[in-house]
Amino acid sequence: MDWLLRRLADRLGVKPPQSGEAIVPQIKFEQPWSQAGLLLVVLGSIALIIWLYRREGSAPLWYKMGLAALRIALVLLAVFMLSEAVLSVERTGLPYFVVMADDSSSAGVVDQYADPKVKQTAEELAKIAGKTKANRLAVAQGLLAKGEGETLRELQKQHKVKLYLVSASTRPLAEIDQPEEVKPALEKLLKVEPTGAQSRLGDGVRQVLTELRGVPPTAILLLTDGETTDGESLASAAELARRKGVPLYTVGLGDPEPARDLELSDLMVDEVVFVDDLVRFEAKLSSRGFAGQEVTVHLRQKDPQPGNPNAVKDLESIRVPAPPDGQPRRVELGHRPKKTGEVTFILEVEPRPRELQTDNNAIVRTINVREEKLRVLLVDGLPRYEFRYLKTLLERDSTIDLNVVLQSADPEFSEQDKAAIGNFPAAKEGPDGLYSYDVVIFGDVDVSFLSSSQMQNLVDFVTQKGGGVMFIAGEHYNPLTYKRTPLEPLLPIQLAEARNPAAAGVAIAAFRPALTVEGRTHPIFRFGDDEATSARIWQELPELNWFFEAPRKAPAAFVLAEHPQQTGPEGKLPLMLYHFVGAGKVMFNAVDDTWRWRYRVGNRYFGRYWIQTIRFLARSKLLGQKQAEIVTDRRRYQRGQPVQIQVRFPNPGLAPKSGELTVQVERKGQGPRRLSLQSSPNARNVFEGAMPGGPEGEYTVRLLPPPVLEGGMPTTTFRIDAPAGEFERVQMNEPELRRAASASGGKFYTPVTTATLLKDLPAPQKVPLDTD
Repeated sequence: MDWLLRRLADRLGVKPPQSGEAIVPQIKFEQPWSQAGLLLVVLGSIALIIWLYRREGSAPLWYKMGLAALRIALVLLAVFMLSEAVLSVERTGLPYFVVMADDSSSAGVVDQYADPKVKQTAEELAKIAGKTKANRLAVAQGLLAKGEGETLRELQKQHKVKLYLVSASTRPLAEIDQPEEVKPALEKLLKVEPTGAQSRLGDGVRQVLTELRGVPPTAILLLTDGETTDGESLASAAELARRKGVPLYTVGLGDPEPARDLELSDLMVDEVVFVDDLVRFEAKLSSRGFAGQEVTVHLRQKDPQPGNPNAVKDLESIRVPAPPDGQPRRVELGHRPKKTGEVTFILEVEPRPRELQTDNNAIVRTINVREEKLRVLLVDGLPRYEFRYLKTLLERDSTIDLNVVLQSADPEFSEQDKAAIGNFPAAKEGPDGLYSYDVVIFGDVDVSFLSSSQMQNLVDFVTQKGGGVMFIAGEHYNPLTYKRTPLEPLLPIQLAEARNPAAAGVAIAAFRPALTVEGRTHPIFRFGDDEATSARIWQELPELNWFFEAPRKAPAAFVLAEHPQQTGPEGKLPLMLYHFVGAGKVMFNAVDDTWRWRYRVGNRYFGRYWIQTIRFLARSKLLGQKQAEIVTDRRRYQRGQPVQIQVRFPNPGLAPKSGELTVQVERKGQGPRRLSLQSSPNARNVFEGAMPGGPEGEYTVRLLPPPVLEGGMPTTTFRIDAPAGEFERVQMNEPELRRAASASGGKFYTPVTTATLLKDLPAPQKVPLDTD
């Protein structure tokens, strides 16, 4: 019968089926007669005809049977015509099958799998896809390209295959109707790169179901890490797929274990240092997935060699516990450079197994290492022990060019001692002027021997030229006789309540100065290679026997060492402190017997203290014309990630005294906005602030006055790229993928378990196209 109906359809000019189509011819009745009633009519009519012909007994049997058959045929024909019977030809086509591949930025992650089998599978699939890195998209491409597109070819035999890409939007990539269309579709797929700014997986599934709402696909094959960063969740979209009878078959890409990463950022180090200075490299260490584990931080130096321009050598290293996720810690290494010039250092945390990325493990910084002699002027009233030992130390140091003024010396002293000069410099400029020096050490000097212009020159030497001055307290003049002189504002102490306790008849017990929190980290007290060693050496130094009592410090002074027991209205009495005055620094020692530190060790610690102090005071003057710089903790950010902005004043005297300044942040194509930065509690010349992550684009940061700086205001640039969500959770979201597959009636796979995928798919159902 089917053959007959097909022949009839062909004779009636019905269009033959195309590739992937089929036709089903059948008879249909247009009039809605009751089947039971129609059957009774037909049977009644047949019975009546038979009864009538049986009553005619004279005719032959064959004749009566022929006439009865003819009349029955006429009855059936009449019923057939009255029912308006037609030939209906139903045309069906192949159903759709949808393949969706995630091409968001997170699909570019190269996972560090713990399972060797999974790692090997990922690398093999990436190789099939022609990729050098086994990132997630490369694994998906390899799965579909495997066996010259075997999966797509098998699907095409019973489906029309539609390929989609899903990230910030869902876009059709190719449609496969014929076997020869598999290869071009694969070529398109293999050219795709993981650049999508977001992962809108749920929205993508909903969009596909909406587009194919008239002809729902047999199933959807989704290759993704399962992490939705914006829009509808995948599990929610799976409920819609279930209602439409479309199962989701999910292939999880990536490692389900939490992401593991180590990062160094925000490096702080002096840009200009001296040979044999202890240079501190301090940075922020962040970690994910390594909390509590011991990690090693290395300090290396670029050391180009013939034939190996990228050679490096190890300098220092330290082992520290990795901080908890989201709680960065500071790490510090110190090194004493031995060579001059521009030296490039690399601070690097050693990569750990299965670390997500390693390009953020290191920071490179170039430092100017100098060895020129520092010109130092040592001035004192009497040849006390502090003066004698300090003079001898500085005369023997090859990095110091020393001149000495001793007020109590005979006139012949300047002729007999090559370091001695007759008087305190009267001029500012010139080879013998005060400005030719880098540091002035001002001992127990009788200022009645100095003119007002000489004292004012010393003030200008600090405030204008950035010079450094060290005041060493004495029992006769310094600092009590400096009240109401031009020198008083230079002092980091207030003289109103200051006194010499020995002169007042107070017995002074031996003591060892106690370092403050800032003093313990300050470079002038670095007697060992690290803070712990320096603290131990400090506790072993000989005690001192005299101090000058200055109970109140200047408002912006930094106290480095204080008396262990004696207190004043502001707490323990300061013994060693400094502050910034204009462009330079001024330090005050309320003790005059640091020479005692030479006991049994010579100049080992006495010398280190004074040389480091001189270099600290001289640094502002040697930094040149670079008055301020702006830095960010990174050069590239993802949208939503805060931008840490820092303004540094190499010359601390130029830093705003208010502890606050303003920068302008401008995005290309947008108007500028202002951001307030606050001074760092650890360094008054460093100002810090954070800008919430803005939209993608190039940004410029510019310092706004005050202060007004010479040579223009400093700027820096950074870029914001994809949103933070793409890399905030980079592990495969296996629970979400399993829930979506289960809720829709599908199944979850990994790249290792896809062998049964084609067998597990539901049988395709033909799709009605039209009816002739």
